[in-house]
Amino acid sequence: MSLIESQETVIIHNEKAIFLSYSSDDTDAALRICKALRDKGLEVWFDQSELRSGDAWDASIRKQIKECALFVPIISASTQVREEGYFRLEWKLSIDRSYLMADDKAFLFPVVIDDIPEQQARVPDRFRERQWTRLRDDKDLAVFAERLKLSLSGNPAAVANPTSQTAKKPSHDKTGFWVGVPAFKHLQSNPDLVALAEGMVEDIVTGLSRFSYLLVAGGPHVGRKDLKTRYLMDGSLRLAGSRLRVAVQLVDTETGTHLWAETYDRTFSPEAVFDLQDELVPRIVSTIADMNGVLPESMSETVRHKPPEQLSPYEAVLRSFVYFWRLTAEEFEAGRTGLERAVKEEPAYADAWAMLALLLAQAHGQRFNPEIDFLSEAESAARQAIAASPTNHMGWFGLAQALFFQREYESLRNAAFKAAELNPMDGNTIAFLGELLSYSGEWEEGQKFSRRAKQLNPNHPGWYWITDYYHAYRQNDYRGALSCALKINIPGHWGSKLMLGAAYGQLGETEPGYKALRELEAMKPNFAQSVRNDLEQWFTPEYTDHLLDGLRKCGWKV
Repeated sequence: MSLIESQETVIIHNEKAIFLSYSSDDTDAALRICKALRDKGLEVWFDQSELRSGDAWDASIRKQIKECALFVPIISASTQVREEGYFRLEWKLSIDRSYLMADDKAFLFPVVIDDIPEQQARVPDRFRERQWTRLRDDKDLAVFAERLKLSLSGNPAAVANPTSQTAKKPSHDKTGFWVGVPAFKHLQSNPDLVALAEGMVEDIVTGLSRFSYLLVAGGPHVGRKDLKTRYLMDGSLRLAGSRLRVAVQLVDTETGTHLWAETYDRTFSPEAVFDLQDELVPRIVSTIADMNGVLPESMSETVRHKPPEQLSPYEAVLRSFVYFWRLTAEEFEAGRTGLERAVKEEPAYADAWAMLALLLAQAHGQRFNPEIDFLSEAESAARQAIAASPTNHMGWFGLAQALFFQREYESLRNAAFKAAELNPMDGNTIAFLGELLSYSGEWEEGQKFSRRAKQLNPNHPGWYWITDYYHAYRQNDYRGALSCALKINIPGHWGSKLMLGAAYGQLGETEPGYKALRELEAMKPNFAQSVRNDLEQWFTPEYTDHLLDGLRKCGWKV
């Protein structure tokens, strides 16, 4: 807005300027934000006038909103109670302008300066579609100022690395990990079968390409003699009357190992070719490509025993997958060390930032070291990933986790849907987002995500049942909860033992329940002292009490 040092209005025209919009009751907070931004060398349009009236003044404000680079609405308890105010016109003008912009253009940056809940804030829906920043202290303010500075740079590489003005594009070498999808074999000359075979290959290549840590080649030129192709997906289609059999297998061409194979028997109808593709392709892609898939497992195994300092940035991303299969503090440290080296070496590498965000969010959720502010680091890393590559679904996945732990549930929902939209075939991401949406109170959406994840990969990991356990236990369906807990089976992790103990306790089956809790204590000896804090990282106090009640009924003193 206009800069006013006294009663005189000074209009500054700058295409890089930031417009601060605020209620007059929030002037002190707006001044602090303005100072933090100016300390970063940013131009701020900030109206400090007591007399907001007059045609010339109104025209200047409209001009500034039309020309500013970024619009920052300040949301507070004051804006909540004020049904009318000039700031609401400013908000409307900014939204009107935003509709003329591309969807991925960064323009609106809502900030919250107190404890007003996002879902209750009286703001335009357009603001809810953007990621909010809650400014709790000077540290949050400094991070926000840096974020705006990087956004104004217009250079994703600069956003990913504030200290580098000439950051390079990622140069990581994926030569050893190409995935080839040659034409699927078929003997019949049926044109509908030919169309199905070609369509499946095209859709599989497209689906695999959504996973940015894979390089994919498809078509008739791809084969075992292609030296750059480490993994090869062979497929065949056979038709007998109206019965169709689709056989697919994945081979490691370097070792000759058959990593995965599946056969799908379906009824064939020329009118339903697209329906058949839409059913089978997501299953195939998710099963082999998401973080639990056979491809990441094989790729990460090739680098798992390398010291972190010898990993390339790409290898560091692959190495970090191992944490999510073991969920240990040791694997967290190993993955984190490699990723921190990776983003230092290649600051525009979105996958490395995204995986770092996911690891740091997990460190916060698992309370590996409560003395370290992993959560702020996780949010920062996720935003770096998105800035470097706005279509990187793992970056949005990491941001969703950080927002969940910050209890920013409206923004969590937006980030979750964005991640699922960018890669609807990532069963791992969709399953975990289903958990977070459920814990945040979005029961129906959480269940939808959970069901979708299981459909994508019928042979999914046991932890996909956690959302179902949560719903059953919450509704006092303890037999149903126990059934889910028995399917979860996460070896070496305390969570599955706790869920068993709580369900057994509520059912009065204390012997197996107490056995599960003894195994839990062996994994986490001081858990009884920290259990409430550990659980309230994820759950409401009411649900935490409900779980603890089940544990007490097993004879566990908590």
